Amino acid sequence: MNCLDRIKVIDMTQFLSASYCTQILGDLGADVIKIERPGQGEVYRTYGPKFINGESTSFLALNRNKRSLTLDIKKPEAKKILYRLAETADILVENFRPGTLKKYGFDYESLKRVNPRLIYCSVSGFGQTGPYASKGGFDLTAQAMSGLMYVTGEKNGPPVKVGYPITDIGGGMYAALGILAALMAREKTGKGQLVDTSLFEAGVAWGMMVGLNYFADGSIQGRMGSASPQNAPYQAFTVKDGAFTMGTGNDVLWEKFCEVFDMTYLMQDEKYKDNASRVENQASLAAEIEKVLKNYTVEECLEKLDSVGIPCGPINSIDKVMNDSQVKARGIIWDIEHPVAGKIPNIGFPVIFSDTPCMKRSYPPQLGEHSREILREIKFSEEEINTFIAAGVTSVLKE
Repeated sequence: MNCLDRIKVIDMTQFLSASYCTQILGDLGADVIKIERPGQGEVYRTYGPKFINGESTSFLALNRNKRSLTLDIKKPEAKKILYRLAETADILVENFRPGTLKKYGFDYESLKRVNPRLIYCSVSGFGQTGPYASKGGFDLTAQAMSGLMYVTGEKNGPPVKVGYPITDIGGGMYAALGILAALMAREKTGKGQLVDTSLFEAGVAWGMMVGLNYFADGSIQGRMGSASPQNAPYQAFTVKDGAFTMGTGNDVLWEKFCEVFDMTYLMQDEKYKDNASRVENQASLAAEIEKVLKNYTVEECLEKLDSVGIPCGPINSIDKVMNDSQVKARGIIWDIEHPVAGKIPNIGFPVIFSDTPCMKRSYPPQLGEHSREILREIKFSEEEINTFIAAGVTSVLKE
């Protein structure tokens, strides 16, 4: 059994954020039906620069545990198919620009009349309302406008984008969270609802502590490299053969740090007497610390810190992450067999359930692979299906 057994999801998504949302639902056990354009599929199917045997790594990373139904939503016959799907669906997720699906009768208000229990989730750049609603938005824009880029980078350097598309990923996570909450609400009310979130709001939400500091005294956090505005020392340090991270989140850990590296004299310095003082003087503190640490290797520093329970870690490149013993022990890499790409390792769902585990149930689908199967399930006859195919309303994988 899976958490979302018997939950049906209509996936009208492309690109990253909303596709990640529906993959989460698929990992949790939902039956996710991905709607794609006949002949082309969604954008990520042909999105480079990386491919495995002609299959886009972008698509392979975001579409496991889904089935593919091609549908040309611009053709009138598509409405009949999508409405019949919606009659028995629990969730629909889309990330078209606000207002686009209304032209075809696939907006929330239209589909709510078809199925009042439907939970309809819209993921967009800025949300369905407000002055930016019609503005297109990618992760880069959301990182910039939400304040993330302003605080990311070295102190005297330019603003920097976070290396991963975190507002895309965060928007997808918040969408999945909202959908699951709406499912719980439906258990009480019997009704579905609109779930509306955005990349921009994901970025804004992650500024919760910076925002409260601003509301407290008007302070505006600037760029601090790897250092923290809340704790010190709490950053990356350069040593003899590289760099690592270390954080002393309280005075007990600070004292242990000073003792293990024979720097107890820092504990007597008024500039570093408590965390607030250390934060205020963290540039000089970091310089004092690196004077000593530069005589050690990364491994030597980590061994010392681990021995007294101070949180620390190396700065890993992706090859080291994928081969890390903890990653392997937790089973987060799922090997999936794909009919074209072959064996493809996927980064799985990062939550372990004791009774209803997430699992790899199916590989990222080929375009139109399940079109006929899904249309049969919603009671279209073979004659009707063949008519849809001939009219270009849908397409099937070569049979």
